[in-house]
Amino acid sequence: MAHAAVAALALLVFFSAQARRDGAGVYVVDAAAALSQGHSLGAGDKLVSSDGTFELAFFTPTGAADPSRRYLGVMYAQSNEQTVPWVANRDAPVSAGSSYSATVTDAGELQVLEGERVVWRTNSATTASSSSSSPANVTLTLLDTGNLQLTAGATVLWQSFDHPADTFLPGMSITLDRTNRSAVRRTLFTSWRSPGDPGTGDFTLGQDPLGSAQLYIWRTGGENTNSTYWRSGQWANTNFVGVPWRSLYVYGFKLNGDPYNDSGVMSYVFNTYNSSEYRFMLHSNGTETCYMLLDTGDWETVWSQPTIPCQAYNMCGANARCAGGGGGDDGQQAVCTCLTGFEPRNVSEYGNGNWTQGCVRSSPLACSSDANVSGGGGGDGFADLPGVKLPNFAAWGSTVGDADACKQSCLANCSCGAYSYSGGTGCLTWGQDLLDIYQFPDGEGYDLQIKVPAYLLDQTGSRRRRWTTVAVAVVIVVVVLAGCGLLLWKCRRRIKEKLGIVGREKTKTTTQPSLLPLREARQDFSGPKQVDQEEAEGGKKCELPLFSLEMVAAATGDFSADNKLGEGGFGHVYKGRLPGGEEVAVKRLSRGSGQGLEEFKNEVILIAKLQHRNLVKLLGCCIQGEEKILVYEYMPNKSLDAFLFDPARRGLLDWKTRFHIIEGIARGLLYLHRDSRLRVVHRDLKASNILLDRDMNPKISDFGMARIFGGDQNQVNTNRVVGTLGYMSPEYAMEGLFSVRSDVYSFGILILEIVSGQKNSSFHRMEGSLNIVGHAWQLWNADRGEQLIDPAILPACPVREALRCVHMALLCVQDHACDRPDISYVVMALGSDSSVLPMPKPPTFTLQCTSSDRDGIFPERVDESYSACDLTVTMLHGR
Repeated sequence: MAHAAVAALALLVFFSAQARRDGAGVYVVDAAAALSQGHSLGAGDKLVSSDGTFELAFFTPTGAADPSRRYLGVMYAQSNEQTVPWVANRDAPVSAGSSYSATVTDAGELQVLEGERVVWRTNSATTASSSSSSPANVTLTLLDTGNLQLTAGATVLWQSFDHPADTFLPGMSITLDRTNRSAVRRTLFTSWRSPGDPGTGDFTLGQDPLGSAQLYIWRTGGENTNSTYWRSGQWANTNFVGVPWRSLYVYGFKLNGDPYNDSGVMSYVFNTYNSSEYRFMLHSNGTETCYMLLDTGDWETVWSQPTIPCQAYNMCGANARCAGGGGGDDGQQAVCTCLTGFEPRNVSEYGNGNWTQGCVRSSPLACSSDANVSGGGGGDGFADLPGVKLPNFAAWGSTVGDADACKQSCLANCSCGAYSYSGGTGCLTWGQDLLDIYQFPDGEGYDLQIKVPAYLLDQTGSRRRRWTTVAVAVVIVVVVLAGCGLLLWKCRRRIKEKLGIVGREKTKTTTQPSLLPLREARQDFSGPKQVDQEEAEGGKKCELPLFSLEMVAAATGDFSADNKLGEGGFGHVYKGRLPGGEEVAVKRLSRGSGQGLEEFKNEVILIAKLQHRNLVKLLGCCIQGEEKILVYEYMPNKSLDAFLFDPARRGLLDWKTRFHIIEGIARGLLYLHRDSRLRVVHRDLKASNILLDRDMNPKISDFGMARIFGGDQNQVNTNRVVGTLGYMSPEYAMEGLFSVRSDVYSFGILILEIVSGQKNSSFHRMEGSLNIVGHAWQLWNADRGEQLIDPAILPACPVREALRCVHMALLCVQDHACDRPDISYVVMALGSDSSVLPMPKPPTFTLQCTSSDRDGIFPERVDESYSACDLTVTMLHGR
């Protein structure tokens, strides 16, 4: 009877704490997310976090072999699929037919009970047992981060983040505590037994106990127990060596502590602005995956490893590299080859694909730095192996300051078999065996210098020269053939006239051109109601809805002036409401716009393929007769300039909101420049093209002027300069030369406008200052930068943080593109107060970067893409 009374009381408490959806699809919580001491959570009850993101309840896993088993777990309330980042009684399920509950006991514990039997407990009472009496006022609270806490007043007795399951959430840490060498403490994540069974699985993730700052996945069950299954590679300030293309720092992932202090605490922490946005999950098959929660409630995979054989640990054995595909849909297999200067240890085994014995040196090292002896002379040198995941068991040279010193250090050490130097890792050296080397297929990764006898370098050089000769010959033949083809194309009309076929040709007219060439212009808008858009990855498709003109007109009140939100360079924007009640923004291309067709096609192609929380979402389009219309998600707070440059509303943007907007724009640009399937330069970044949603999250819009760069493109020609004066970089405005660093320039202007609350153009009337850049430089250089801060927010603004943003903005608006940082550095620096920013150069308004200036503050990336306009006269289109 006592248990029944407690359960009834718990139902009264928690039925009022249920999360529900309002009309806009937003989760709303009616009460505090807490369970008091002596109360229970029974079947059908939920404990909901204050923002409605997480809920604690008993559940049955999707796909469970035994549906009668019940587990207590923390789940995402807003996910379309069951997503459980933490389970309490994962190895001790209760039965659906029994009387089960979760109770906060008088002793200060959380217990899962099946009848009177305790199947799981927190053991938090041990923490409080130092006092003579049991802790009072113990409360179980589910935080907005997904952390389940038992607290007694301000004291945390127990929390789930200290006892993780298979998921790494924002706010958690992966800790290695070597303060007590006899009892090293580590945070470990353990996979589920299967997708339908939360029990302890066969794989465990944690830090390397030796303190190398690497993450490992170990196989702790099944076959090959206690073997290394995967490693992340060394931490390189913003990412792992084994995941070089993904800047995890951007997602709030960073390392705290000194990895080379063998008696300290080192932890990876994970913090984002929206705690529910990202999660890392260790799957039951040993794969670690990073997910991002979309606004639709679906999870999008950001990255995942290991997904191919070469990403598994030491696939090819010692002194060999692994390359090739994954043996999946493409049927490719991992290809193992010995490193330069090495040969197979057991040749007979390799025909059967057995590379576990690895490779050994074909010739011993001379242990001499005299590497200039040619022919068969002595001395050692280094063979370059670019674009790889660096080997395991590296030694860090803490006193080595540059690449040459690192090389000399390895040459002087007979035991050193290889070295690598980069700004992120510093000087790393290895012994004679090099383990777990993966050759990245896309040119990413780090360079490894392998010590070999000097004469092998001479042989390699001879082979390289032969291949160079062959390559030059092939290029000459291709150029000659291309020239002949071009000549034939230019003379095609004369050839046709000679053959007498010109008069027989029929002139074909097209009533409806292909306006959306998503794949080689094969899809016409006059076709079906859904436009199939083939994506670049895996042949998957997504559909772009086509709205009828009648539906769009009805949604906007026949394009009523009362629904007009504004107008842009090629049309008006209206507020509309679709039949289902969804609010939308309708962008109607002006019929008299001579420039609109190309921009319309460009915007549809780009936005349909781009998905990011800081980019505006395209819902569909309308093509009918001369009407060309885009339908976007509706942004209730309109654009940034509506707040920023309105004296009556700018005070609503406090510094915290402004900084959040700056970082959001930077993350959106990072996605466009590096992380999306397409490499995009926006070319018209300004305050009016930054839209704000209900929560003041920024979203980059208006991609009509954007350009796509292919992965192998270094230069493209443009026949006109488009954009907005004042936001254009000097090299683009005057020469038509643009790159991703042109967007960085525009972003720098935008930062200055956000900090100051003033338009760039408003500074033209100020004496001695051509624009906002010159004005900001004068104040910042004279140590009067706080005068640039908007007076509306100055009293409550952290001046140091605002001045750091001004400093970054001045770096972004450097005259020469080579002096500007790339956007990944900007995101990293904005998120870290500890990094030291370089000094910007004074703005001289020089409009050409000479070759002698190319080694600037931020050296250009090798794969930097530029577009050069060679026309002497360029048409300038206003926005």
